[in-house]
Amino acid sequence: MVKPPCVLQIVGYSNSGKTTLLTKLIPILEKAGIRVGVIKHDGGHDFEWDQPGKDTWRYREAGASLVAITSKTKTAIVEQKPQELSVLVQRLVDAGAQLVLVEGFKREGYPKLALLRRPEDEELLSIVTNLVGIVGWSDNRQPGLPFFDINDIDNIANFVRETLRSFQLDWG
Repeated sequence: MVKPPCVLQIVGYSNSGKTTLLTKLIPILEKAGIRVGVIKHDGGHDFEWDQPGKDTWRYREAGASLVAITSKTKTAIVEQKPQELSVLVQRLVDAGAQLVLVEGFKREGYPKLALLRRPEDEELLSIVTNLVGIVGWSDNRQPGLPFFDINDIDNIANFVRETLRSFQLDWG
């Protein structure tokens, strides 16, 4: 039986602190020996990762469907088409990720931590599915869900580690 990947989504509205939270969690989780993969959803933009005029940019501009670059320390591949989240998750797992943290993709079905920065952000709770916890700037507790203050990074990291541990135990 193939084990499903362990995925945790971090969802919230624009400027709610998703990227900041992830950049604080990643080093703690990696230091704990967990290989972390990260996927970001760029909902309203057409991101650019390469510099105009550089070789990889020129290849993409010439119409290449896939462009890869590798060095002594890293590799990047850009595919000139959108991919479903499940495909991206599987690619990171195939590359060795034990935990895939996903920023965004509010409507996907993986377990989610919701970030609530402002009181009006609570509307998000009626939109997302598979909510496993809330992270907020003020006490936005909801019945039956763990709540973490945005500055309590250690406890959030512990929750993520426990979630990963319980997920792995569920595999049998």
